[in-house]
Amino acid sequence: MQNFLTLGVRHRALTALFIAAITLACGMGLNKLRVDTSFDSLISDSDPTKVIYEKIKQEFGSDNTTIIYVRAPDLWTENRISALQEMHYALEDLPFVERVDSLFNVRSIRDQNGMIQSSTVLDGVPYDDVEMKAAHDNALYSPLIVGNFISKDGNVTAINVSIVKDPDDPDFDRNAYLAIEDAIKPYRSAFDEVFQVGPPRVNQDTETNLFDDLALLIPLSLGVLTATIVLFVRSAFAPIIPMITSGISLVWAFGLMGHMGIPINILSAMVPSLVIVIGSTEDTHMLAGYLSGLKHGQTHTVASEKRRLATLFLIRHLGLPLILTSVTTTLGFAANGLADMSLVRDFAFAASVSIAANGIITLLLVPLILSTVGPLRSRLHRNEDAISSDTGNQEHHIRGPVATILKFCRAAAGHPRTVIGITIPVVIIFGLFALQTKVSNDPIAAFKSYHPLVQDVNKLADTLSGMEIFYINLESSKPDAFKQPENLQRLADIKKYIQADGRFDNALSIADHLSLVNREFHGGDPAMMIVPDSEALVDQYLLFFQRSDLENYVSHDFQRVNIVVRHNIHNSHDLKMAVADLDARVRAIAGPDLRVNLVGQNLMINNAAEDLIKAQVQSVGLLLVVIFIMMSLVYTSTIGGLLSLIPNIIPIVIVFGIMGMFDIPLNPGTATVAVIAIGIAIDDTIHLLSSYAHESRLTVDRLEAVRRTVSSQAIPAISTSVALTAGFIVLLWSNFTILAQFGGLSAIAMIAALAADLIITPVLLSYVRLVGLYEILSLKVGKDVLTKSPLFTDMSSYQIRKAILLAEMVEFKAGDRLVGQGSLGRDMYLLLQGSAAVTLENEGRTTRLATLNEGAVLGELGFVQEQERTANVDALSDGEMLLFNADTVRRNMRLYPHIASKLNLNIARILGARLAETSQRLSQFDQEKEV
Repeated sequence: MQNFLTLGVRHRALTALFIAAITLACGMGLNKLRVDTSFDSLISDSDPTKVIYEKIKQEFGSDNTTIIYVRAPDLWTENRISALQEMHYALEDLPFVERVDSLFNVRSIRDQNGMIQSSTVLDGVPYDDVEMKAAHDNALYSPLIVGNFISKDGNVTAINVSIVKDPDDPDFDRNAYLAIEDAIKPYRSAFDEVFQVGPPRVNQDTETNLFDDLALLIPLSLGVLTATIVLFVRSAFAPIIPMITSGISLVWAFGLMGHMGIPINILSAMVPSLVIVIGSTEDTHMLAGYLSGLKHGQTHTVASEKRRLATLFLIRHLGLPLILTSVTTTLGFAANGLADMSLVRDFAFAASVSIAANGIITLLLVPLILSTVGPLRSRLHRNEDAISSDTGNQEHHIRGPVATILKFCRAAAGHPRTVIGITIPVVIIFGLFALQTKVSNDPIAAFKSYHPLVQDVNKLADTLSGMEIFYINLESSKPDAFKQPENLQRLADIKKYIQADGRFDNALSIADHLSLVNREFHGGDPAMMIVPDSEALVDQYLLFFQRSDLENYVSHDFQRVNIVVRHNIHNSHDLKMAVADLDARVRAIAGPDLRVNLVGQNLMINNAAEDLIKAQVQSVGLLLVVIFIMMSLVYTSTIGGLLSLIPNIIPIVIVFGIMGMFDIPLNPGTATVAVIAIGIAIDDTIHLLSSYAHESRLTVDRLEAVRRTVSSQAIPAISTSVALTAGFIVLLWSNFTILAQFGGLSAIAMIAALAADLIITPVLLSYVRLVGLYEILSLKVGKDVLTKSPLFTDMSSYQIRKAILLAEMVEFKAGDRLVGQGSLGRDMYLLLQGSAAVTLENEGRTTRLATLNEGAVLGELGFVQEQERTANVDALSDGEMLLFNADTVRRNMRLYPHIASKLNLNIARILGARLAETSQRLSQFDQEKEV
């Protein structure tokens, strides 16, 4: 690992050439990038209704409908109706249009003086006032037309354009939108207001706003990043590094997407901002480590050597944490790849590859840059020589806003019971609110309420009916089943339920058409707006319609029917509840003889909202498990794994609690918050745990180790958290609600994670002792110590190293007194290097009892029970020994019971050997005395 991390220092030209070659290769894929804003990316690949939907759509026509809204206070004039007709014909001429419905081909059936007239509302343009008035009255007379093609006041009309989408054309929606705009543009001046709403416009507006977001958010993110880093790190050099690394990372990621045919979508539009901000966190940690290296290095070293030593210092102290944080952050984004929606999967790929690339580039390029042109002094401290090798004094020299935040956090962490007492009820309260979180996956809900598209959609719903369409499809096994009055009545009953329920705007079926004819056969009596009571009447009434009038509602053999439902529900939770109630009622009305299916593109999009919850649980669960296992292995204890999770689960509970509290839905944007926040927030936790494991080797006082840890990590933790928060807040300026919600919630998660890391984590650390796997494996211990010391009998090399790291390393000089005769103590010592003499002072005489070498154990009696030391131990040479304090070892070994049992057994063996040796000496003494 060290060879990889120091590659940029040892082989600068080779490293630069490698990065340049990869960047060039990936950059060649940038021109292959495409944008995908289609509704298909919002639909789950595993939706079981997909096949049924395609079959029904093929028979009854597409529900991919664009509605042309036309308004004028005096709509019914010759010029305007003429323009309307020309617009209708222009839309019919478009190659992708399957059908156009408007006042010019929708059927009007009306009793006129005992005669039933069946004709289109407008059969051409009326050229006199009488004909125009008749057409106006016919349009407002038919309940099948009002609310669908004409508003109640007669001032708004609609042209419904059914579109057949080419699935192989990635630019279809944009081209369709522009073609429709070109078709209606010449006639706009004839009316007060003309606009289109439908999937092509939604997708086009999404794409336009996506590029607007990129143009705004990238420079804004860079500006915020620069200001934040300069504020906290106090170096104009600091922002340059993340700009370089994030720029190269984006070329790698988006270039790969181009090569692999993975499109940019509404979510991946925020990837550049995320990479700029998130990537800067590790850059900042590395720069902070480099600046610390400058303080620990030789003050009179030449500039190039000083940079090199400072860079090696940061690699030595931050190498493993940097790799772990890159892995966990990448996993946080990659975990979203479990989603069934291609929208989320493509985002997961773009984000995870970008973050992984940023990690590799950072680990290779930043050491290269720092060792070449890194700064030679730091402004983070009050003076150049203030920081000694004792990291415990470091907080006294921190200045700026970090010092203020650190002072508050240290004061809070000084009251552990209060912290725990406040944390538990807060988590419970937010957890209860989190259970109220709803789900939404509607494309219109992705836009902000003041967006022109949203306003147009609502205007259409207020004056006519909602733009969203789905089908209630009923199928019988019997021919001509839906010529039978009892089955038609079932359709009428479903319509009555929809009207009474009030959540859907409109519904049309063949039953409505036949009921209208029945009413007109009874002189227009509203009470007779009912289905005919005999099959013979049904056959008679059908003669008033052409096949084109009914092809959207009934199959040619009358075995299958379609109820076309329109609505303006853009909240997935509300739509889910309404559809669930409707489905239950329809099945109850239909009975066992009819097969029922509720299908539609917007219903499949809504169904995918449930998959968001499933994917969220899966991805969060997977990430937590992976982090737990990884951190348990790295810190050789499940306690380490749990410690890494607790301060990062708390922010997620708070985020979901806020979502439930303020009715913010779980949508494609907010669904990614949890795993991303965990993946990012774990970074500071890893750095804290690594620093704590290092500090614990230098002192047995846990509180002191915690204090040093918080002080050493304050600058990078606070600066990166504030930078992340500011970077996420930038997303509030997005044109999309879901991205703004993502940004706001992620910012809250970062602040909560910072508070947890600097307040809750220190409280938890004060109760445990951690040992890092890397420290264990890299610990240099003499072979004789491992093989000959009785303290480590029957223990593996790994266990020995772990036991050593759980104690305190003590250096000594020749002549130092290691143990004083007559002193009290509970410490036991193991000589790692050097030698010592054991002497006894008695009546002014000093007797040398033994010489101790590497692997020797001393003070074991005091370790078992506090008592006066029976001899002196003085160092004969410089060396190093391991101090085992009885109370500290007892607390630490609770985390490692297997090692504790072996260590205690070996101590018992040593004591037994000492007792046997003492007994033998006493026996020899008695024998000599008798002689």
